[in-house]
Amino acid sequence: MSKTALNSRKNILIMFFLLLFFWAIIDGKLTVESVLLGTVSSIMILYFNKDILFTREDGGPVTLGFLWHFMTLIAVLIVEIVKSNINVAKIVLNPKMPIDPSFVRVPVRFRKDFNKVLYGNVVTLTPGTLTVDIVGDEYIIHALTREAAEGLNGSALEEHVLRLEERD
Repeated sequence: MSKTALNSRKNILIMFFLLLFFWAIIDGKLTVESVLLGTVSSIMILYFNKDILFTREDGGPVTLGFLWHFMTLIAVLIVEIVKSNINVAKIVLNPKMPIDPSFVRVPVRFRKDFNKVLYGNVVTLTPGTLTVDIVGDEYIIHALTREAAEGLNGSALEEHVLRLEERD
């Protein structure tokens, strides 16, 4: 059996158990019926989405290290969302509305398409910023304030997405 086939099976098994775990969390109870329904649902999701399981070239192998770095990215993202929400609330509640909207170009530092898209989505999820496009080797990002625009280069979120690429 080829190494690619083994990696593919490993990714499928990891995704199956992650989906089943997610099902158990959402469902909230562990009964035979619930586990069977979750198993069938997970298999169907994997079958209908088999073409989007990531390979090493696409986004990175699904390893424990990759999952660890991905979970730390999620934790940092939550902190950044809370901080940005507070900043946007201060701006909106200020009678002077101290906004300085601008478009900025941020260089793309990622090799893999998955990480490029992931960073664009992370920026968009953070209040006050929006990824408009990726043109060549640059993101075009709209920022609500000049400070938000200047904070995009070398941000903590960018560094955490870069760590996902270093796992290879």
